Amino acid sequence: MPATDRVRSFSFAVTLVSVVAIMAHTALPTPIYALYSQEFGLTTLQVTEVYAIYALGVIAALVLFNSLSNTIGRRPLLLIGLICSAASNAVFLCADSIGYLFAARLLTGLAAGTFMGTATVAAVEVAPRRLAQHAAVWATAANIFGLGIGPVIGGLGTQFLGDPAHQLFLCHLAAVVVLVVLLLTTREPLSRDDRVPFRWTAPKPPSADRLTYAGLTLIGVSGMATLGMLAGLTPHFLGTFYPHSSGLAAGLIVGGGFGGSALAQLAFRRVTITRGLAAGAAVMSAGLLLLIAAIFFGSGVLYTCAAVCTGLGQGLAIGRSIQEISARTALAERVSAVNLYYVALYTGAAVPVIALAFIEKAYGLSTAGFSFCVFALAFCAIGIVQLNRAGMWRGGTTAGDGAGAPAASLAENR
Repeated sequence: MPATDRVRSFSFAVTLVSVVAIMAHTALPTPIYALYSQEFGLTTLQVTEVYAIYALGVIAALVLFNSLSNTIGRRPLLLIGLICSAASNAVFLCADSIGYLFAARLLTGLAAGTFMGTATVAAVEVAPRRLAQHAAVWATAANIFGLGIGPVIGGLGTQFLGDPAHQLFLCHLAAVVVLVVLLLTTREPLSRDDRVPFRWTAPKPPSADRLTYAGLTLIGVSGMATLGMLAGLTPHFLGTFYPHSSGLAAGLIVGGGFGGSALAQLAFRRVTITRGLAAGAAVMSAGLLLLIAAIFFGSGVLYTCAAVCTGLGQGLAIGRSIQEISARTALAERVSAVNLYYVALYTGAAVPVIALAFIEKAYGLSTAGFSFCVFALAFCAIGIVQLNRAGMWRGGTTAGDGAGAPAASLAENR
């Protein structure tokens, strides 16, 4: 018997909540690094290395587990991700040196990388009928919302908890255990008839219309690089212009950027793909220009407005990109295409955080911020040109209809 809509709704909700929990954990330690720096005597470079280990774990999971869910199913791989997250919390709770932080962040990256592509596809496949058209948007918004709520929770913890480094990770560990139990009761999205023998392959773009895929990826990289820049730049900005600001302030600003992204994806989910991409690119570019002005004038108001503006634009663009890729890619290629998209996005998000410490030390805060704003603007512009060449703005088709979506609904969604 086919699954009832109630079962699908429950499975969809558990998948999205799991995504939020996993992605929140990736950003949760951001405001706590100042405490670790004092306790372990960490330098700025060492904190940057800890972040780099996380990025390595994300990319490793996306590449190594790329085709595994097509063999064992989506749910078992998501359970592996939750187990990695639980192990990461346990290592954080035992941390007494930088070595523990490296191990914990590597496990965090593995958990996040396991979830990014697989959970997005699982949400699309298990969504109830009333939410099916916008399931990819909901899944992507859950990813970004988790990234946004993480630093806010971490900031609140550093501000109000007596021992945030332990209390926060203990609470998250308990939440992960609950999610493991809930996930075991959900519906497996991939039927046994659709499973294939395991054969490892690296993530790759869909076979149809790679020009469109490249354009979507470039715009996505621009947006995630901008949010990554905010995560890396905000503590430096506040330390330079507002030396008495708290970790909560940094968490709220970074969370505002990611929160704006999630809000845009959900609030404007009915906006067509072409309009969403165009509006997202325009708003994101305006936010980057505001960010340049904020750094030049040292204005916290402009900086906060820039964070929210870039987040809104990024959310519009990335939500439509995932929607386009999921709807236009054949089932056998879908996870691989989404995983490669996320590999590009999170490489783009990691580079600013890792490089900012070096560039700022050599050339100053203004040069570092300006350089990455120009980098993000250039990628966005090139992506728009690629989509124009592919016929996106002229109403032409993009990727092939391997997903089997009816032509009428695809045209309506444009």
